[in-house]
Amino acid sequence: MLIFTIIVNLIITLFNLYLAVKIWQLRAKLSLITQELNKCESIIHSLLITTPNFLIQKQNNIYHFRQKYQLLQLQLNQTQQIIILLNWLYRAWRKYFKK
Repeated sequence: MLIFTIIVNLIITLFNLYLAVKIWQLRAKLSLITQELNKCESIIHSLLITTPNFLIQKQNNIYHFRQKYQLLQLQLNQTQQIIILLNWLYRAWRKYFKK
């Protein structure tokens, strides 16, 4: 019975030693993963810290482009009206003075 108890205790000890080694390896892997995640967080933070200024700048650019587009639309409408008026004047001139 004593030998059986010693053998069972040895088996339990070996199993616990195996578990301790696996836990130690897992701890090392988790440490590496933590370091990589910290690096990623640092990179993402440096990217995101500049994002608000970048977005504000692009928003201002869009605002200026929209203003310029509205001005160009106005100029296009005025040009179209001038062309329509010139076309009407040309037709009137041909109708009344070319007879």
